[in-house]
Amino acid sequence: MTPADGVRAALSRRGWVLRRRAGGGELVFTVSRAGEARALCAFSAAASPAGGLTPGARLRAAVAAGARLRAGEKEGLAELRDALDLLLESLRRREARPAGGAALAETHEGHEGRDLLLRTTFACNQRCAFCFVPMTGKGADLASIERELDAQARRAGPRGELTISGGEPAADPRLPAIVEAARARGFRRFVLQTNGVYLARPGLLETLSGLGVKTYLFSFHSHTAAGYDRVTGSRGQFPRAVAGLKRLLGAPGLGVTVNVVVNAHNHRELPELVDFIAGLGRGRPALYFSMINEVGHQKVPSWAVPLEDAAPFLRRAVARCRAHGFPVSRSGGESSFPACVFDAPARHASPRPLPQDRVRFTEDHSGEAGLIGRVKRPSCRACRYDARCVGVPARYARLFGLKGLGPGS
Repeated sequence: MTPADGVRAALSRRGWVLRRRAGGGELVFTVSRAGEARALCAFSAAASPAGGLTPGARLRAAVAAGARLRAGEKEGLAELRDALDLLLESLRRREARPAGGAALAETHEGHEGRDLLLRTTFACNQRCAFCFVPMTGKGADLASIERELDAQARRAGPRGELTISGGEPAADPRLPAIVEAARARGFRRFVLQTNGVYLARPGLLETLSGLGVKTYLFSFHSHTAAGYDRVTGSRGQFPRAVAGLKRLLGAPGLGVTVNVVVNAHNHRELPELVDFIAGLGRGRPALYFSMINEVGHQKVPSWAVPLEDAAPFLRRAVARCRAHGFPVSRSGGESSFPACVFDAPARHASPRPLPQDRVRFTEDHSGEAGLIGRVKRPSCRACRYDARCVGVPARYARLFGLKGLGPGS
């Protein structure tokens, strides 16, 4: 059953009619009984420029003034809202795909608030099976990048920070020129998301540092050549990735976070991976252990790992980080592990509340409810970190249930 089928089924079961209108930045659906003009309920949310649901938004429900719901209609409206959320989320993902040579601007929940991110290329030297970025093999055209930089500069605020991502942005020879274009529009702080292979090239890191790129999010998912090849879908790039990471750790004044996407092929080696990084130099990177996200669970469910299986190795890896003096990044969004997976949840929970619009509290992950969105157990409402956690992808829950998810203490 498709998300559209789910909406039609929820309507037909109760003889309802759905009407949609968009305007004034709002997307509104009204529900009425067949043959009646008066609305029973309205669902609304902020609309994207294309008229769809904005990222991270969930429809708000408001029963119409004076409406009297019949038996079962309250439950039916909750079911309909969930079905509409699923449909609009699937449509939003289609909108998000880059068209032609267009750059793609996004906002993401970060540790200090909403991060501005610009994907300047959809080409990459690696093929990580769980990657959620649509790889077209092309770089965005410069005109599109400059338009997005203009738009992002107006939204940047006092922090003036921009995350540059891809694809693999360091593979793009235009990267220094793109950073210069961003500087011309007022940006002074930059984060580069990279797998680091191209940072092994002499001169590139120095050039980027000179332009103000001082923070790096470095993807590194295995400390063995065979494991690295398997996870990244590449061949023979491990030595250059290690060389790039050593260059970063040896350069003064740079902030480095090593992102490890935990999966079925690497979760048992996490403590050894931390020790390997510690042996590369004197630098003290932060470690960020991230989950496969919703798209990854859809693309390669066999790569997903149950929380209860990953937790012992995550805890040992965190202990090794402490032994080496490495900070461990806190939860910050939808790729983060729930804090209750760790021994000391207070050290890992997000430092601030996170949007809960897409979270459902349920033990039922069958049917469409297990396809899109985030879920928590009903008991998670009692957790002191509830507001600072977005649970797990619904597709994860559909695969494994929620046995490994529980309130922190």
